[in-house]
Amino acid sequence: MSESIASLRESIKGTVCQPGDPGYSIHKWSPHSAKQSKVVVTPEEIDDISKAIKASFARSQGLPLAIRGGGHATSTASATEGLLIDMRKMTKIRVDEENRIGYIQAGARGHDVEVELIKYGLAACVGVVSMGGYTLGGGFGYSTGKYGLAADSLVSATVVLATGEVVQTSDSENPDLLWGLRGGGSNFGVVVELGVKLHPQRPDVYSISYVYLPAQLPAVVNGISEWLKVQKDHEAIQLIISFGPDANPYVVIKGISNSTQEEGEAAYKCFVDLGPVVATNVQIPYSKVSTQVDAYNELPGGKMGVGAHIDKFDLDQVQKAWDAWSELVKKAPASAVIYEFYPYGKIASVPLEYGAFAQRHSFVTVLCIAVWTDDEFTPHVRDELLKVRSVVSGSSSKAAQESLGYSNYADPFATLNETDEYARKLFGPNYPRLQQLKKKYDPDVIFDRWFAIRPAV
Repeated sequence: MSESIASLRESIKGTVCQPGDPGYSIHKWSPHSAKQSKVVVTPEEIDDISKAIKASFARSQGLPLAIRGGGHATSTASATEGLLIDMRKMTKIRVDEENRIGYIQAGARGHDVEVELIKYGLAACVGVVSMGGYTLGGGFGYSTGKYGLAADSLVSATVVLATGEVVQTSDSENPDLLWGLRGGGSNFGVVVELGVKLHPQRPDVYSISYVYLPAQLPAVVNGISEWLKVQKDHEAIQLIISFGPDANPYVVIKGISNSTQEEGEAAYKCFVDLGPVVATNVQIPYSKVSTQVDAYNELPGGKMGVGAHIDKFDLDQVQKAWDAWSELVKKAPASAVIYEFYPYGKIASVPLEYGAFAQRHSFVTVLCIAVWTDDEFTPHVRDELLKVRSVVSGSSSKAAQESLGYSNYADPFATLNETDEYARKLFGPNYPRLQQLKKKYDPDVIFDRWFAIRPAV
């Protein structure tokens, strides 16, 4: 293997590292989800990826293959003991102003994209993580109400297949592959560049953060329920149950209105009227939207997240979630339960057959996240987190309870690939078509880290 690695080092522009080499890094946001990789390739151009795969480490050397984008996944789907392709230097962004298409390399972070696109008065559907994993898994957030899923905005991609071949996909070239990438994750190859629809974007948005005492929970839940009846597509909020900086429990509403300050103040006045103990209302540059969660990126310790779907939101349901969270934080103090109230109409309006993404229902997504520093808790965190998830969805319909939650939040299930039970569940009626694509583009299942699809027989 050493000769092959030496040869690869000499042939690519990027770096090839093994444990002990300068620059070797397997860093992830959640340290417990990293693995000691035998080889880490950090490409700087497409050919680097192709050469790394053609070097046949994953085949002749028996090394499994994984792709790391922004390193935010709390599962091991973007980690491996074999060959890790680290996309952190693949961050170039090109803009076709006339056709309003952005060509964004998969390692670019949401903030990078915001900063570049607003120069043209444009925006893409972005999150706070890297564009690759975010888009390929679905991709929703503050812009969902107005523009829908990031995956639904995908119009082209450059992909390196398991053979090392570089292919293009669009509605006119390998359209079946494009269909699979719209929600099918990393199942078909290394997606190097995404072509995404861009949308007109105002230069600033209205941002809020309101902090309430636990005793105000009934009023907050009732206030949100009433507000949801008049919510506009450009408005989105989160309800967060967590400890504050003073180590006391609080209820927090955070939100963005993609509007003027006057419109934002009017939209969120009902929450100010509830009497938060801390209130922050500010018009911020659009390029700062994704930085609103920077504090979470700096949290120390292990992290594991899981999504729940609900179709019942009331005080009884939230109180049960609060009680379950209160038990979790005894062992994982920085944990949180986050209700995401993003208008789902655009997502639900897209036909199921448009892409691999199959979660076209109108459930509310709730992110349950455990954050801990006690290593003795690590073996138990998955079970404890799933208990919270079960409570959160327990008051909802059977369909909501049985859902895996939003695909990009389904980390506890993503790598349980001994069978394709969870892949079948995630992709639902789209699964047979995905199996045909797997047979065509990755018949040997080299890409097997995230909800691995079994090729059609």
